[in-house]
Formats: sequence, structure tokens, C-alpha cells
Amino acid sequence: MTNEKLHRQNRVVLIILILLICCGLGIYQYFNYALRPVDPSANQMLSVKIPQGATDHQVGVILKKKRLVRSSFVCDYYLQTHKESGVKAGTFKLKASYSTPQIVSLLQESRESH
Repeated sequence: MTNEKLHRQNRVVLIILILLICCGLGIYQYFNYALRPVDPSANQMLSVKIPQGATDHQVGVILKKKRLVRSSFVCDYYLQTHKESGVKAGTFKLKASYSTPQIVSLLQESRESH
């Protein structure tokens, strides 16, 4: 009886561990996907205005509305975890072929981007 109970508990723990690992890998894959360019073949420059005092969340929403990032949430998270100097206010020229890390780098670089 005790041995059978122990085996059942071990199976439950193993199933929970497998589910946690699968969820973690899924989240990791989603973030990698969301950081890639929206349209790798895009050549058109889009003008994006970042207002003075915009939060990371607001910047993510602006970029998502312009279809420059796949996910405003992932962009917001990336901005928060990769702060060098913060996003500058101003008008930026960006392409949908830029990845989220490239866009964030340009937004932190200067007022007028490439």
C-alpha cells in the first residue's frame, strides 16, 4: 500500500515537472518569435513619434500600432530589461524589417534614427 502510494506521488511530481518544462520552453519560444522582425523584407521607412515622458508600456503600444513589433508586451519587457539610457523622445524613422532589439537600440541612441 505505501509503495503504491509512493509510485503514484512520483508520477504526479514527474507530470508536474514535465508540464513546467513544456510551459517554460513555450514561453521561451514565444519571446524569441516576438523579438524577430515583423516583415523581414520591408524596405519602407515609417515615421514614429515617441512623446516626452512615454513609459516603456506606451512605447510598446505605439510600436505595435505601427506594426513594427509583434507584441507590445514583449517589447515592453525587452525595454525594461535592456535599459541602457532609456528611450529618447522624438521622431524616429524605422522599418518593419528591424528586430525588436534593433528598434530598442535605435530608440535609445538619438532623437533622429536611421
